[in-house]
Amino acid sequence: MSSLNLGQRPADDAGYLEAMTAVVFMGGLNRQVVASKWEGFLTAFEGFDVAQVADFTDVDVERLSEDPSIVRYKAKIQATVENARQMHQLAQEHGSFSTWLGNLLEEKGVDETASELDARFKYMSKESSRRYLYAVGKEIGEVSDKVRRKYGPSEV
Repeated sequence: MSSLNLGQRPADDAGYLEAMTAVVFMGGLNRQVVASKWEGFLTAFEGFDVAQVADFTDVDVERLSEDPSIVRYKAKIQATVENARQMHQLAQEHGSFSTWLGNLLEEKGVDETASELDARFKYMSKESSRRYLYAVGKEIGEVSDKVRRKYGPSEV
């Protein structure tokens, strides 16, 4: 059984999409609700393979919005597909999404990177983008205990 892994650097772009999807779906929900359905998310979104999810159609979004193995929030499901498309485009332009994100952080810093994520990705505000950066193991400065518990490594 796979679990929701946050607070560490993903091994590949699928891991970055997985973490972004977790942050998007945890908006307004607690971590346990989303984590309890994470196996379903992994299956529904093809292991978060960026190219595969980017190819999802409206039919796939409709199908997933009726899938009880995930959180059935149609707008966030659609956002995941659109976010995969954006990641796929950035990966094609920069070699990988990870490379693009690392370069952006190095050049612009946390605040401007969070603003750029907010501008490019659906359901990602500047604040949720900061949480996302933390969730993928980036140094963002001081974080509250609440953010650490929700978006950091699981406590075993």
